[in-house]
Amino acid sequence: MTTKTILFIAGLTLLTGCATQAKYKQIVNSWIDYSESSLISEWGPPISTYESGGYKYLTYSNNRNLHLPGTSPSYQTTLIGSTAYTTPIGGSAPVNLALHCQTTFQVDNRGIIKSARWQGNNCVAK
Repeated sequence: MTTKTILFIAGLTLLTGCATQAKYKQIVNSWIDYSESSLISEWGPPISTYESGGYKYLTYSNNRNLHLPGTSPSYQTTLIGSTAYTTPIGGSAPVNLALHCQTTFQVDNRGIIKSARWQGNNCVAK
């Protein structure tokens, strides 16, 4: 496993802590059978809405970036004769991770939430 991979995994672990997709699913699905107005009161206005087939769809989105700093290499110096040669070993470049989650609620013509779906690499909750 490369240093870059280890840093990536460590960063995601620190980022999410004990946050999981299962907890996010539980929170989102808890809104089913609640009113559209209750959802908007709690989550705020959606970033977009559209209607199709007698249903209204409310979409929420969150986006952020996580910067994982790189690591400096260590150095090894080898003496050959009277000449010293120094070689860098390891190290990694910094990484920027784009995190996003988009959640859409389906609302019937009475204003009741009937289903929800989400997608993205940051649909997690504690």
